[in-house]
Amino acid sequence: MNRGWYWRLGTVLFVVVAAFVVLWPSIPRLSTPWVRSHIPFRLNEGLDIRGGARLSYDVQIGQAIADRRVRAMEDFRAQLAGDFGIHHGEGRLTPDEITRLAERVSVVVGGTNREFVARFRNAADAGRVTDRLVSNRGLRRLGTSGTSITLGLDPREVTALEDSAVQQAIQTITNRIDELAIKETSITARGETIVVEVPGRDQSYFQQIRDIIRRTARLEFKILDDESPILDAVIQGHAMQGAPEGTPTPTAHPLPAGITLSQDFTTAGPGRNVSSPYLLSTGADARQHLAEYIDSIRQFIPEGRQILLGKADRGQNAAANAPESWRTYTVYSVAQVDGSMIDDARVSVDPQENRPYVQLTFNRRGGEVFARVTEENIKKRFAIVLDDRVNSAPVIQARIGGGSARITLGGDTDYRSVLREANDLVVVLRAGALPAPLSEGKQDYVGPTLGSDTIRHARNAMMVGIALVLLFMAVYYGAAGWIANGAVLVNLGLQLATLALFGATITLPGLAGLALTVGMSVDNNVLINERVREEMRGGKTLRAAVDAGYNHAFTAIFDGHITTLISGVVLLQYGTGPVKGFAVTLLIGVIANLFTGVFATRVVFDWLVRGLRVKSLLGS
Repeated sequence: MNRGWYWRLGTVLFVVVAAFVVLWPSIPRLSTPWVRSHIPFRLNEGLDIRGGARLSYDVQIGQAIADRRVRAMEDFRAQLAGDFGIHHGEGRLTPDEITRLAERVSVVVGGTNREFVARFRNAADAGRVTDRLVSNRGLRRLGTSGTSITLGLDPREVTALEDSAVQQAIQTITNRIDELAIKETSITARGETIVVEVPGRDQSYFQQIRDIIRRTARLEFKILDDESPILDAVIQGHAMQGAPEGTPTPTAHPLPAGITLSQDFTTAGPGRNVSSPYLLSTGADARQHLAEYIDSIRQFIPEGRQILLGKADRGQNAAANAPESWRTYTVYSVAQVDGSMIDDARVSVDPQENRPYVQLTFNRRGGEVFARVTEENIKKRFAIVLDDRVNSAPVIQARIGGGSARITLGGDTDYRSVLREANDLVVVLRAGALPAPLSEGKQDYVGPTLGSDTIRHARNAMMVGIALVLLFMAVYYGAAGWIANGAVLVNLGLQLATLALFGATITLPGLAGLALTVGMSVDNNVLINERVREEMRGGKTLRAAVDAGYNHAFTAIFDGHITTLISGVVLLQYGTGPVKGFAVTLLIGVIANLFTGVFATRVVFDWLVRGLRVKSLLGS
């Protein structure tokens, strides 16, 4: 045997062994716990075979654009504050700087989700807004009216955001699913819709996954403005003293039934005790009623302030079935610290209260900012805001260094519920916030599409069909038939291993694709064997007939596979769902067929006719 044959034999053996290793963890009777823990590849069963949940979500790209506008407004305010000599350095504006800036300019949202308006008190300040300043921040000037300038996001930035929002959402969802160690999940995008398929039958497990996926997980730390008279002024219809130009004067907005005005007695700085007003809603739909009232007065809230909602503490003596209470918090709208500054999150347990909480570790920049902000706001309350809901609002007692903080959860719920909430929060914080909120689409909980009995019958039919084909090949072609049968089995193993290598999900259409390519593999060997027989009838020796048979049959085999390959590519490009699953297995099968039917079997034939010098392979 020449050296080339040994290289070809080594290639075949390497591919076969590699395929077995990849497929090994997916074979329950052969794999061990060590194999399953050290080899990450899996062959997953689709919903139509195993059953499970199909969850769809629409990415609210419009909200992502609006969020980008808010960040642009904050950046624009910071630039103006620096130009006016109000702000120094590169950090975010402090509450005092926000108030001083509002006396010279009001920056409010515009008519669309990508516009905002800067209203200056004098023309000289308006003249500071140059085209260069605007363009350097991804903005463009849309119009000028007196001392008011309308700005909008650059269309190129909006287009880039639209293109990336879905892919970023997929990556974030994938990260969250990976944190749960779910390997069988399939996540795909169809336009602005993301489809998540989770095999299984546990409804409570599916609900947990739904809750984790749909959380935006926008974490912010904001200073409370406990000295603000906003609520009193709006309720009584009084103008806000010192409100910036452009803030409308409210008419009286009496409180609806179920909502009351209460007072917090707290501190607003060293030696400064204040009575801070807030709204309290109790009873059925308390949160919804309070949110509706806040929405009705939102236009009267001065720039730089924000009214957020959070659960009210019902006290230690509250009954377990006591109605839920919600309250308001008046905060400065600019977040001093946010989730982008977090490096890690984990669940810990308070040894004194035996309550789980989430321990946050900031990155270097976040730790520095958190320490500075807490030092500048001692004896003020610091709201921890998750998805625009105040989780807690502790008083800053001293500078908090060390780059860490904690989030307490579920003060009046049981230990298991708090622990689960903490674990879920850690998952979403580690994976990062979604680039845009998700709205739930169709949620399907399905059993196997065709039923377990039908699927078992389909599998049995496929196995019987393959067995009959293999039997025919062995009887009709003798030793050459057994070689063909070996190639068919190797071919099937290679296809399954390739699917496992890429973490693909095998579905019923995929099984159909496997059956089709197995038939094509048999066709290859039939073409080769019949050509070898024809050459032998012409008087050639077996060795010469094998050489001629492979050379002459290759063209027909190659042409047939190329046309099938083109069909598979078209189906993969334009098909969806089951069609795409069929196309994937078809394409893999075409490549595996060429390798096993032409390359691998030739190695075995050459060994028999050149090494062992056998005289007959094709039976009678």
